[in-house]
Order: sequence, then structure tokens, then C-alpha cells
Amino acid sequence: MSQLSEKVIQGLKNAYSAYFDVEEIADGTTLKALCAYHSRASQYVLVKKAELWAAESHEYIYLWDAGALDERQVEEVFRRTLEDGEPRVKPHSQHMYTYLTAVVLYDSAVPEALDWLKRLKKRREYWLSLHGWMEFRIAAVDPSTAEITTNRPGKALAKDLKRLVERIISAKQLGEEKKQP
Repeated sequence: MSQLSEKVIQGLKNAYSAYFDVEEIADGTTLKALCAYHSRASQYVLVKKAELWAAESHEYIYLWDAGALDERQVEEVFRRTLEDGEPRVKPHSQHMYTYLTAVVLYDSAVPEALDWLKRLKKRREYWLSLHGWMEFRIAAVDPSTAEITTNRPGKALAKDLKRLVERIISAKQLGEEKKQP
């Protein structure tokens, strides 16, 4: 793990901690953290028991530090994110959606791995979407250039992630400039 990747992972954990529950993962793999977000919105009349509607939204963000990214690592991220995330999805009449999002930081990548990452997809609809859906999103981030590669569902994630990573990188570079005489 490079120092820049470590700084970006820490910065992302700090940024996500405002809205997500952040859990450090220290199992010796490239998975570094799990960020969980849960939201419930509802409308009722006069008393809370007279509920008109309710909608629950969930997102689980898995932060990975891959180093040199290849097809095998992309497959491992995909498999492990789904293995851990799918049991967390609890569809019911008030469940709207659950996103399983993998954010992978890399120092170098095989072009074929990034091409394959763009084609990854997994979506499940529960009871004709009346009990919500689950969707897998993935974003690969090069911390040295802030370049982001995503699959199609991850496109919405890319803009905010790019802004966060650029802010973290510029803060690190400013800190280095202050240390030098």
C-alpha cells in the first residue's frame, strides 16, 4: 500500500464517517473498510401508527487497496463484495434499494482489468421490484491522477468520488509543501 493510497483511504473514511457507519477491516486482505448507510423516510397522518408510506434505502461501500490491479483482483473484489453484501439485503414491502459499492484504489492497472471492470454488473429485483432492488456498483481510482473508472451503475458515484479524491490529494500535496523549507 502506497502512502498516497493510504492517505486517500483515510480521507475517504473520514469523509464518509459523517453519514456512514465506518468499520475498519484488518483481515490481512486488500479490503480496508466497510461503510454502511441506512435511511428511512415515511409519511403519516396525525399519529405515527397511521403511516401512509415508508421507504428504506441502504448502501454498503467497501474500500479496497489493490496495489497493482489485474483481472484476478477485480474478480476477487466482485465476488467478495457480493458474498458479504447480498446477505445484508433484507427485502420487504418498505425496502426501496440497497447499493453494494466497491471502491478500489490502485497504483497501476492492467488495461484489460479496467475494461472488464466496466462490464461488471449484478442487479436483483425483489418481488417484481415491489420489495425493492439491489445493485452492484464499482469504481477504480488511481490516487496519483484522480482518474476514476466505473461500471455503468457506478457512473452516478464517479462525480462525487472524483471531487473527494481530488480534495484529499490536494490537501496532502499542500501538507508536503508546508513541511519543505
